[in-house]
Amino acid sequence: MSDKSQIETSLGPVWITRFENGDISVWSPPRSEQADLVADILKGRAAWKPKYRAWFVPPVHVETVLAELENA
Repeated sequence: MSDKSQIETSLGPVWITRFENGDISVWSPPRSEQADLVADILKGRAAWKPKYRAWFVPPVHVETVLAELENA
């Protein structure tokens, strides 16, 4: 089971899904300003999964990534 939420950045919303294994996925509208922001924040800390059109963040980076998104 997963838990979904939304973070409002200065450039628009991004959607977060939390998974039981501790991972999160981060989705933003394709080719949007917030997509560029998300990509910059996640660089080197997440993997892009084209099948889901979302970034997947391992537990080791989750709290830092969420804090940076909330402050963006």
